[in-house]
Amino acid sequence: MSVRFVRTILVLLAIVHNSRALVDEVVDVLKLGKEIGEEIIASWNVVGKTLNVSEGVELPLIRRRERLILAKLSHISQSIDRLELGIEKAGAVALFLAKNGGRGTRFELKLHDMTVLLNKVAAVDRQMRVYVGLQEELERSTLLGFAQSCVFYEPDALPGVLEQIHAHIVPPHKLLLGKGLLQQIVEEVQEGGTDVCTLQMSPHQLIYDIYNTIALAEIKGYAIMQFSWMLLKLYGKGNFSQEASLTRERYGQRTTQAANVVRGVLSSASRDLYRCDPIQHEEGKTYDQVTRLLQGYIENEVDMNPQGTCQENCGYYTLTQRYGCYDDQLCTQQKTCGGRIINCQYIDSDMWVCPSGDSKRRYDWVTYENGRTLGQKGECTSGGHSTKVDSWWRWLFWHCSYCMCLCDDATDSDRYFSLWDATSDVNNNKVVTGLRLIKHGRVFHLQVYESTLKERGLIEGGDWVPVQKFDPLDPQFKDGVDYHTLTYENRAIDLDDLDSPSGHVLTGVRFRMLGAHLHFEIRSTPFNYTTGRLSPEKSQWISNDNTEGSARPRVKLELKNPDIPTRSSVPLAVDSEHDQYVEFTNSDLEADAAQSTVPFIDVQPVLPAGAGALASGAGVLHRGARGSGGFVALRLRTYPHARHVRAEPPADLPRGPDPADGPDFEPTVN
Repeated sequence: MSVRFVRTILVLLAIVHNSRALVDEVVDVLKLGKEIGEEIIASWNVVGKTLNVSEGVELPLIRRRERLILAKLSHISQSIDRLELGIEKAGAVALFLAKNGGRGTRFELKLHDMTVLLNKVAAVDRQMRVYVGLQEELERSTLLGFAQSCVFYEPDALPGVLEQIHAHIVPPHKLLLGKGLLQQIVEEVQEGGTDVCTLQMSPHQLIYDIYNTIALAEIKGYAIMQFSWMLLKLYGKGNFSQEASLTRERYGQRTTQAANVVRGVLSSASRDLYRCDPIQHEEGKTYDQVTRLLQGYIENEVDMNPQGTCQENCGYYTLTQRYGCYDDQLCTQQKTCGGRIINCQYIDSDMWVCPSGDSKRRYDWVTYENGRTLGQKGECTSGGHSTKVDSWWRWLFWHCSYCMCLCDDATDSDRYFSLWDATSDVNNNKVVTGLRLIKHGRVFHLQVYESTLKERGLIEGGDWVPVQKFDPLDPQFKDGVDYHTLTYENRAIDLDDLDSPSGHVLTGVRFRMLGAHLHFEIRSTPFNYTTGRLSPEKSQWISNDNTEGSARPRVKLELKNPDIPTRSSVPLAVDSEHDQYVEFTNSDLEADAAQSTVPFIDVQPVLPAGAGALASGAGVLHRGARGSGGFVALRLRTYPHARHVRAEPPADLPRGPDPADGPDFEPTVN
């Protein structure tokens, strides 16, 4: 997918985001459109004949109705003003991108064309707003000229522009012209993958927001055209009852067809939202680490048995501990392993060790006499020089070898995960609209972003819910109850993608223990889409309680030669699937001397653009590649809007059953 495509989508989003705040106003405009249609029908009966305005004939009733319509149009002008400000900014960005972008494809030109068409509707709307504000000062001929330009069919006039917008969504000759623009957008974004991160919107949310913008353009166009027909009638330029009826009919056809297409596109569009690699990795801001879980550690076998002998070899020591410090050798020059020593191996007898100045590491690199190097060798900055370490012989029979092992020592190790619930305030009708992992002290916490749920799936405001911090070493907090401690035996985290039942939204997340695995769950709460009210007492926790012992056991995601992920020269894409798990382990021995714990933790907030999307699910994923430890990260699943997309034809048009109609609560699970 090209950079120009992403840039063009961002231009559309500049319009979308400013129009999303107008959903309440959209409903008002819908009602206004119906009222205008009804007012026009009533006007035919009141006027009864064509007026000769040039002779000064003016009926007070008609004048009052004219002012009523203008007042209604004026009522939405402030909201439209906010929208137009965003469109003007988007136009400046579009000009910059046009100068700096490459040559576009046919698809990208369609996106550009849609942006131009939407801006044309906005321009007509701006002009209408100006005239409404100056109605007492304007000449009647000015209003008449504007009304005529809004209803007479020309390609660049309002009726033609609305038809062109509709043709992009519902191609008139599908076999000849191919797929509609919205379907093409979904395919391009989902094939590109990383564009979900660039846009910070799920494909589903992107399509829904673009549809809202197009629907708003249709509504404004319909209102302006009906307003224009009524002006022309009131000012004696003709009857126009048939024309007004055709306008209503065509508006109803377009909105119904578009709604049907959008429902289908939304049903196939991914609702997943997650973060990708940032431009620059920054510890504590874009990622954090579990530290010193399993770490490369050099120890002589004489210190790994209580007898202080050298009668075995390195491979013998699969699980042991440090018992002493013989003859004050390397053991006095490094931080000792105060926990368990695991999986030792012999590499060579003599070596140079570069101790690390980083508190998370023991060594920067190790070079053996046979030429093998562990880690990235460079200048040894800690202490100014490397340390020579030699194995030795005891009584000519026993070789006291230095072994490369793994140390599992909880001292000074950040290896704790909070098991406390992270929830929104459902009693005050707040829902979860964003997530992130965050480390406080030595503990990783789940944190949620909560927003107030309003009518028709709208959300308002939002903020991060403060994390409840604690010290895992405080005896009042219990391992397995308040927190989980990673160890060699208990270091797996489940990778799941969880969603709520239909008619429910996301209101919480948490970790709990499922056997030896750190397991992710979501809280789901039913709500009434029309009123926006939650039913907190019906909340439920949802999880995928599959284990390695199930009929279809979880599959382990293997990390191949896992180096530090921040060193990766390629973007780290999502490489996990639902119902898998990954184990925290040591980084690759060759690449990093096994000094780091991987995967790292992605702490970037998963928050839809503008913090403006309702969510129904969440999950844990892994981003990585062969040769990288990758990142454990969170994903958010945006709410499925497809069943709520419906056409709103004028009141005098018949309306058939809509597949989006139905109960607010359904027991089935997506």
